[in-house]
Amino acid sequence: MSFSVSFRTFGCRLNQTETESAASAFAHEGARIVPFGEPADVVIFNTCTVTGKAEQKARREMRLALRRNPDAVLLATGCYAEMEPGAIAALAPRVVVLPGSRKGLLAKLASELCSAHSYGLDPLDEARRIVAESLGTRVDPFWFSIGDFWQRSRASLKIQDGCDNRCAYCRVCLARGGSVSLDPAEAVRRARELVAIGYPEIVLTGVNLSQYSSGGLAFPGLLDLLARDTDGAAYRVSSWEPDRVDDAFLRAFSSPRVRPHLHLAVQSGSDPVLRAMGRAYRCDDVLRAAASVRSAKSDPFIGADLIVGFPGETDEDFSATMDFLAALDPAWVHVFPFSPRPGTRAWSMKPRIPERVAAQRAAEVTAFAKERKRWFSKRRIGGIIEAVLETGVYSDDEPSDTGPLFAITVKDSSVPCPVALTAAPVRHSRALSADYLKLEVCGVPAGYRGAFRCRATAPGTDDSVDLLAEFVD
Repeated sequence: MSFSVSFRTFGCRLNQTETESAASAFAHEGARIVPFGEPADVVIFNTCTVTGKAEQKARREMRLALRRNPDAVLLATGCYAEMEPGAIAALAPRVVVLPGSRKGLLAKLASELCSAHSYGLDPLDEARRIVAESLGTRVDPFWFSIGDFWQRSRASLKIQDGCDNRCAYCRVCLARGGSVSLDPAEAVRRARELVAIGYPEIVLTGVNLSQYSSGGLAFPGLLDLLARDTDGAAYRVSSWEPDRVDDAFLRAFSSPRVRPHLHLAVQSGSDPVLRAMGRAYRCDDVLRAAASVRSAKSDPFIGADLIVGFPGETDEDFSATMDFLAALDPAWVHVFPFSPRPGTRAWSMKPRIPERVAAQRAAEVTAFAKERKRWFSKRRIGGIIEAVLETGVYSDDEPSDTGPLFAITVKDSSVPCPVALTAAPVRHSRALSADYLKLEVCGVPAGYRGAFRCRATAPGTDDSVDLLAEFVD
């Protein structure tokens, strides 16, 4: 029976990118990739240490995975595995911990574990041997190869890792270390390979892209280089520091090859809280940065990360944060309650905000974010948007005698209204627009993959944010 592997990923896009590459490496060696929760010979957990809840959930799901399949090897890697290897190893005898700093060994493990299985050997022994032998050796943080990203239509390209900041709340910098960057020539080579495979969009990922520096180039220079030396694909910046929105960045970001999307690591809308967090900017700096981004792209998607319930955050601080968000007018806010992390300065900061209060504040921000997302979606109506088709499955639910049905709606909206176009098989799929709207697509031609342009319209009431789409050449 073929060797099977499943994956469970927690945390950031960078973790997701690394998991996708690991899956590609195992598939290349002949392993069968199965959905998480199904029986597998090896279950790989790519963990996160940003919050205590992420760690708690990882431990719970590891125990559950071993109860479902007690003969499996459970391989834990990622930032939590880097920071708390003993706590993870103690969960069960068949748990192997691969610290996040050694995640690059997954490519070697793919080859060795598949080989061991073919000879009837226990993959547990091979996994333990490889991890033990790697101690003290350097592992390339840009180890992963160009893969098919589990058949996603958008590729991710890791160009940076680690962070030189020491924000009071964060221990990702402790888990991943200082900033390191991919050589520009290698970045171009990998981007060209992704373009040759057929990816219409490449997401540039890292822990802190604003700290990219290699070969005499900072990030804006690399973005210019990628746009100049590759053809066809568009680029998306995954996240950015507000204080690094300078003239060089804006020139690079304004390129037609760069998607109108930017997620700002804001963290708070109160200057006293930002100061306590150890952030290098203040609220007015963020507002000026957002205004500059909007001058570079017409009505771009501007998202924001936010922490609520940071030690010492008063009701007045939170009220200032809500006023700040109204002025910022983001298209979305990713908010989570403060989680004290061992080894950080905020671990011992007082006074602590009750979890109940932090949760209430997070709920208020989330309600605001949902409303902003609706308004942002409505502003797309009547315009031309670019979208990239994600994976989907064929469906027989639609009547075959009406021709093809192309319909696109915002992901969480009601049932889509179909628009008949040219004859083609019907399938349901997901898409993501250049404006970072998640879309449901119905009626994509068989075998179709890639980017398309469409005109957004919205039937129904004025409150509707359902988006229909007509393809535009």
